[in-house]
Amino acid sequence: MDVETRVDYHELSVDAQDTVTEILNSVRVADAPALASVLRLTDRPGGYDADTSLYVADALTKIGREAVAPGTVDGPAHLDNAEGLRELEKLGYLTVHDLAYETSSSSYLDEGRSLTAIRVLRPFHTVGVVYRWRCALIGPADQWDIVTRPGVVWPGVYVHGAVGDYRSRDVGLVYAGPPELDTDALIYTIREDSDVFTCHAVCDRCGADWYADGGSWIFRANRGHVDFDFHDARRHDGNTVMCPEPLCVSGRVGFTVG
Repeated sequence: MDVETRVDYHELSVDAQDTVTEILNSVRVADAPALASVLRLTDRPGGYDADTSLYVADALTKIGREAVAPGTVDGPAHLDNAEGLRELEKLGYLTVHDLAYETSSSSYLDEGRSLTAIRVLRPFHTVGVVYRWRCALIGPADQWDIVTRPGVVWPGVYVHGAVGDYRSRDVGLVYAGPPELDTDALIYTIREDSDVFTCHAVCDRCGADWYADGGSWIFRANRGHVDFDFHDARRHDGNTVMCPEPLCVSGRVGFTVG
């Protein structure tokens, strides 16, 4: 994982957003603007435009202005903004698979991260509609406009990344491959190439090294005489600290997550 480890008096972490960006870049086959636009109008993540109603139909079914007129009962399916992705799953357009969910408390991430695979099974498109009431706020709207047409979302596997411990923030979405792409292989790749649960510390002078895992700051000696607690580290300089080995007086210990 080519992400810098941040080291300071009260910090030993990697930037979660940087790790997600690296993962998305590693699996990216193409960008996915149409599906990204749909997600921005649903709950994945960062909220939605509460003034916009979202409708969905098969790729070959045109959604015109009259099809979404107020009171229409046989128009395209309406998506609840708060559960849009799950509703697309219920309608059979896609399936959702969790690839990774890691918190900052159990890893060396500075905040939590999540990665999700969205497997689109059949092509669809959406439109966003804004309804307005010119006269009264009771009854159907008397004015409406189609304000968004993101385009067709084609079958395939898409990978979505977000960060945040308490509230998710969108990092990005990429097209990763055809619908038959093995998502278990994606999970394995993330675990192997973006490990955020282990940290390796090495002295540049005496060669002693230590390991910690699970977000712990207690480092166990591998080629060294003593374990050490990062809380007790001294003489911070950049991303290094003074070597804790008793006989090493000028060594600097660097840290690498993953």
